[in-house]
Amino acid sequence: MNDDTIKLKIDRIMAELSDELVAFARKLIQTKSMTCEEKEAAALIEAEMQKLGYDEVRIDETGNVIGRIGSGPKVLFFDSHMDTVTVIDEDQWDVDPYGGEIRDGKLYGRGAVDMKCPLAASLYGACIAKRAGLSENTTIYVSASAMEEDFDGEAVRQFLTASGLRPDGVVICEPTGLKIATGHRGRALIEVTVNGKGCHASNPANGVNPVYLMEEIIHKVREQAAVLDAREGEKGSVALTNISCSTASNNSVPQTASIILDRRLAVGESESVISEEMDRLTEGTKGRWRFCDIPSKSWTGKDFTFHSFLPAWKIQKNHVLVRAAETACETIQDRKPVLFQMEASTNGVTTAGMFHLPTIVLGPGDITLAHSVNEFCTIQSMFDASRIYAALCLGNWA
Repeated sequence: MNDDTIKLKIDRIMAELSDELVAFARKLIQTKSMTCEEKEAAALIEAEMQKLGYDEVRIDETGNVIGRIGSGPKVLFFDSHMDTVTVIDEDQWDVDPYGGEIRDGKLYGRGAVDMKCPLAASLYGACIAKRAGLSENTTIYVSASAMEEDFDGEAVRQFLTASGLRPDGVVICEPTGLKIATGHRGRALIEVTVNGKGCHASNPANGVNPVYLMEEIIHKVREQAAVLDAREGEKGSVALTNISCSTASNNSVPQTASIILDRRLAVGESESVISEEMDRLTEGTKGRWRFCDIPSKSWTGKDFTFHSFLPAWKIQKNHVLVRAAETACETIQDRKPVLFQMEASTNGVTTAGMFHLPTIVLGPGDITLAHSVNEFCTIQSMFDASRIYAALCLGNWA
């Protein structure tokens, strides 16, 4: 089957399904699904997969919706998260954030670009591939994963661990403007704590103020930030993002002080590498550090603890998955796509960073609109993404 025949088949089926795709994307936006509150969205996605004739649809213990099409020898895994951040600035929007309104070819609403339109595109892209006869050599999984906004990669990690599935290729459908991201930095959240001695503020000499003891550590953080910034090429970074203290009252010297460091990770900066860095940073001070472990509960009621170390990753530009994605983009759009390294973090920290699975990021829309007032995704980019995903399902790439 040549590229022209593939495109004609995909375009014909896309035309048949385009109204349904838009209607589904609108319903997703109209269905609130904040992190760990995705139950209604999960039910909507499950029903849509069943309606479209997926061979298998299930909701796992964590709350991810997993659909399967085909049973070919090569396994392709599309992942989009179904949760969104909340809206705290509704008065600044020109449209209802949960209205799913369409204006001038743009679909507006919270999560439109991050990432309900990409999710809808992946769900329909797999269906198009099936109807076009492009999936005979491929087992296609479409994942609507939970709780990504607060817990990057955790729901996908739980699914891959429990299922044992190891796809031959992973497409994270986050918005890239239909460019192909071949990697991105990781991140770690680190807490540094200093103990002092509390006392009444009228006699501060009776205590030991931990905030003052923290000054030396903060100075070292700034020095480390400069060292990282001076490195050539791809590099990590560190920023102090929170500071707090434990105190009996506003007229008491605190007992403890803590800071949170956001440490962005370059490829090769492992947990042991960062541990050694933090040991050096706190050496000779009163500080004790730890990677943040955050307990929470998924919408299904499953308890988990999120370990805040998410590795960076990169796939070679000549990898067969990258080349196949380039071919799919060229087939659909008649132009060669741009390859780039992404700045934002995605569930790729799990698929590529932890499980070392071949992974790319490729999705519709402008990521700079994510979490913003009047967030939108163009309908045409959603259509194009769906068509590209269908072409990528051909399965002759692995």
